[in-house]
Amino acid sequence: MFMSHFRITSLYALLGSICVIASSAHADTSVPSIDPSMLKAPAYQSHMTLVSSASDIANSNSTINFICKRKPKPNIYKKLEKANFKKLEKSFGMSVAEIDKMLEAPARSPIPFLPSFNVIKGGFDSPEGKELFENFINNPNSEDLAIMLATSEKSSFDTKAKKRIADATFAYGIIHMMYGNQGGNIKLGEKFVKAAAKKNQYASRYIEGVFWLYGYNRNPNLTNAATWMRPSYEIAYKQKDDFSSIVSNTFYEIVFHPSYPQRDLYIDLATQAQQMRADLINQMNSGGGVNTAALFRQDVNDLSIRRVNLLIGLGNIIGMGDQVEAYQLAAQDIVNQSNMDTLLDELIVTSNAFQASVEQHLAEIDELDQEALDMLKQLHDLNGEYISDTHQLLGFYTATSMVAFMNSEGANMLNTDTLNLMYELGVMRSKACEVYNGINDYAQKVSFEIELSNPVIVEGIARPKKK
Repeated sequence: MFMSHFRITSLYALLGSICVIASSAHADTSVPSIDPSMLKAPAYQSHMTLVSSASDIANSNSTINFICKRKPKPNIYKKLEKANFKKLEKSFGMSVAEIDKMLEAPARSPIPFLPSFNVIKGGFDSPEGKELFENFINNPNSEDLAIMLATSEKSSFDTKAKKRIADATFAYGIIHMMYGNQGGNIKLGEKFVKAAAKKNQYASRYIEGVFWLYGYNRNPNLTNAATWMRPSYEIAYKQKDDFSSIVSNTFYEIVFHPSYPQRDLYIDLATQAQQMRADLINQMNSGGGVNTAALFRQDVNDLSIRRVNLLIGLGNIIGMGDQVEAYQLAAQDIVNQSNMDTLLDELIVTSNAFQASVEQHLAEIDELDQEALDMLKQLHDLNGEYISDTHQLLGFYTATSMVAFMNSEGANMLNTDTLNLMYELGVMRSKACEVYNGINDYAQKVSFEIELSNPVIVEGIARPKKK
């Protein structure tokens, strides 16, 4: 008997989301504690003066710049409509000057279950819509708002243009709602979000579903909540970011609720998904070859702890105080309580969220005093070394896995532990590059000359030396 398209789609969605894949690593599972005094530790201080032979050291700036090279961004504004400030003033019922004054204050929505801007930015379907929204949250301004409004009023038969229009519609609406306590028009915002949801815009379908779940200006209705949110969930389960996690968790809250009419269907689908995933794991791991993830898991764990310490150091330097302490406690709690199968995933999610706050704070602060600038320079070096080590380990790990693949009739390369560990290494390298580029941007803004010392970067394939 064939399953319906809905059942098949939901089954694969649950298959991609349910059950954390257990690692078969048997390496040393000890994990170091988080060290808040990382910058003053003798091991780090001595490592900063490390010198190696010329043949082992690449030019640090050129090498790290190559690893962290930013792809030139296309001018997104060419694909968006021009700002119409008269329409913006009419929409807000205030002058542009008053709008800009309103935007100087932090967004404080009276609606308690709306995610923050930094989370919502993961809910866009087009690169132009996402970047426009990120530009706004990094620098709230009336011009980007006017561009959103003008773009939302367009129509097109082109698929990509439709996504840009829907993204702009949602962005304009959610900004009204998020600034509801400062002068935004909440009812108008709801209207725009609903219009975007009817166009299947990712985040707006989630928001509309949440309104039905919690009964915002309506009676709660779990069936309507699931219907509106399901398209967002079918996107979210394929992704790994804060917004997609919220979408998935909220959707599960709906469909597994005792009062949801189709709860039994989802329980049945979840059971099928668990069995299919177990069968798939058995099939992928049936080659009997060496599991390369077991050989490298401790290296990756060590790198994840180094990343935590770097973020703690940077947060302290730029004066984030309580936020640093909260992150440090959360990370230490993960290290203390998580098993080795979930440690990396949980640390990555927690660190990514804190890093987003760090990057935003770094972009907003004025010039630091000389002591802080000196510490920033030290941390920049440490982060450069971290990028080097992560990049080198990823290359060595990939090469080792390919050798194992060629000697195990193809089975080992498909091992889920191997693929997951490669992904996690790639995420850590990418995020370290964001820190590197963010520090460079800050240094340029305050006219502070900052250059990397020479981190050890071995040209060729080898496991990085232990720090």
